[in-house]
Amino acid sequence: MRKLMVNLHMHTRDLILRRLAQTKHDHGASILEYAAVIVLVAGVAIALLQLQVFDNLVNRIQVRVNEVLTAME
Repeated sequence: MRKLMVNLHMHTRDLILRRLAQTKHDHGASILEYAAVIVLVAGVAIALLQLQVFDNLVNRIQVRVNEVLTAME
């Protein structure tokens, strides 16, 4: 998974750098740049889901809420 993410990051970075080097007069982002950002964000989200970061976060929140509710009784 890590190798895939590194390859995806490097490919996306290369595409953006090539695009920036080609046109110095371009003032806005192209569809390719928007797509690269979307792919990068999706890759990070997939990595976080694979690492089960959100599961741990939900469990911590549930424990804290239960502590607060128990203390109020």
